[in-house]
Amino acid sequence: MNDFLTNDINIEIIKYIQTFSNSFLDKFAEGITMMGEQYFFIMIIAIIFWCVDKKFGYRLGFTLISSMVINGAIKEILKVPRIFGTEGIRSLRINTATGYSFPSGHTQGVATFWMSIISNVKKKYIYFLGSIIVILVAVSRIYLGVHRPIDVIGGIVISLIWVLVCNIIFNYLDNGGNKLILFSIIVPMLIGLFMFKTHDYYTISGVTLGFFVGYNIESQYIKFNEKTSMIINIFKFLVGVSIVLIIMKGLKLVFPKYLLFDFIRYCIIGIWMTSGAPYLFKKIGFA
Repeated sequence: MNDFLTNDINIEIIKYIQTFSNSFLDKFAEGITMMGEQYFFIMIIAIIFWCVDKKFGYRLGFTLISSMVINGAIKEILKVPRIFGTEGIRSLRINTATGYSFPSGHTQGVATFWMSIISNVKKKYIYFLGSIIVILVAVSRIYLGVHRPIDVIGGIVISLIWVLVCNIIFNYLDNGGNKLILFSIIVPMLIGLFMFKTHDYYTISGVTLGFFVGYNIESQYIKFNEKTSMIINIFKFLVGVSIVLIIMKGLKLVFPKYLLFDFIRYCIIGIWMTSGAPYLFKKIGFA
């Protein structure tokens, strides 16, 4: 399997794409690839959940973060090595290229995000915009020398399948289905904690569990109103995201450096985004 995923044609394609390299394209690719990173997703999901449509924000957020759990599991199972150090290939922005190579996490994340939006919003301009961004991020990962073409293709295919699965699940829930169906995702994810002992898997699993727990708390007990004025929405975003960063960075300084505490820290972030922040907004009269 690994021979297929690391064959020479992948290397030759990367080398060909990198023949077009220049300083402008380097910066452009680095900027584009940031749209597949966690801070971008946190900000966009926060805006949608807190300020636009919390029901869709939850569907989008849960689909995205559970997709990344799958990405982390597949990486740990297949253990496809990165191409760093391959003769004739230069690799840029490698600090954000963590773990194994297949499938591409950036590509799978951005493809899951936009395909979920496309399949639910169903507007032609969204379809066009999302498709262009997915293609650009995928190509940027190859151009930057951090992924093979097969890595980004794998990420896109997995995201397509997962968005379809999650749409079926959430459509079922929207029609009055039993919420326990989400345990079919949560339970295997938690079992994976005993198998895939990496920082990436523990953090994304923590967010997923926190998102699940927090949204159930919010939908039963808080029931905040996300549709408010532009000024209030800006305030909600600034306060909410600031506290996300405080939890992310502050607790990292306080907690011991063990995977379990990485899991707990990101679980708190998920709970804050889905119930803590909504509770605060409602309490101060902004929701």
